[in-house]
Amino acid sequence: MTLRSMSRTIILIAAGKIGLLCAAAPIFAQERECSVPERFYTSEPQLTKTPKAIAHGQEVVIVTLGGASTLGIAAGKPDLAWPARFAAALTERFPSAHIKVVNLAVARQTAKRAAERLDHEVIPMKPNLVIWETGTMEAVRGTDIDEFRETLRAGMDELRTSGIETVLMNMQFSRDSEAVIHFEPYLAAMSQLADASDVPLFHRRGIMRHWAESGFLDLRVTDNDQRRRVAAKLYDCIGRAMADFVMRGSPGANSPADKAGSAR
Repeated sequence: MTLRSMSRTIILIAAGKIGLLCAAAPIFAQERECSVPERFYTSEPQLTKTPKAIAHGQEVVIVTLGGASTLGIAAGKPDLAWPARFAAALTERFPSAHIKVVNLAVARQTAKRAAERLDHEVIPMKPNLVIWETGTMEAVRGTDIDEFRETLRAGMDELRTSGIETVLMNMQFSRDSEAVIHFEPYLAAMSQLADASDVPLFHRRGIMRHWAESGFLDLRVTDNDQRRRVAAKLYDCIGRAMADFVMRGSPGANSPADKAGSAR
């Protein structure tokens, strides 16, 4: 197998074998709890400006950067992607707020390509917050770790200089991709950089693994209809978990511990 075909196979495994398949109809009324153990949040710094603006009903612009899983290609349409569900969750909880979530994800986008777009596409929008999902393509391609770390650091510094808050989001979890993609160095780099920069890191990978191992989501179903249902539920849960994460500590926001209960 050539490197090109191997990369294509790995991408398909990462995007398609975790239940992220085309969803025929929303099932968001079912099992909206999506409990997340407190351990995924407690060590992460809280945002300050964005939650306050949302809670006070101000106009807020949030930009999401990432690849196919953020763009929502596997979900079939944009309103099933997690950024759309995140926007819906915020609006549901804070109906007086004026929240606009702009999804600027591009399939197979690298951190370097996302960083190159900051000056011309992101910063001119004057967003309150940028949620940057990254690391998958670097792991697939075996990108140099120091290069990846420096790209993220420079991008986050640029956003901070422009007065924009940032949340990093790490990769998805899939047992099938574990055997063919070496994620650990990139996960560690993101965690170390987030700690050093005092930037919150949304542990999507760990949260998804928790849901899978607890039996809340079966990410290895084979029936097409079941896969569609799992896909819709997963994206909705990620969006709601991100809303919890962003709004931690703000007026009117429930603590993750209130939702997690005994799931710690």
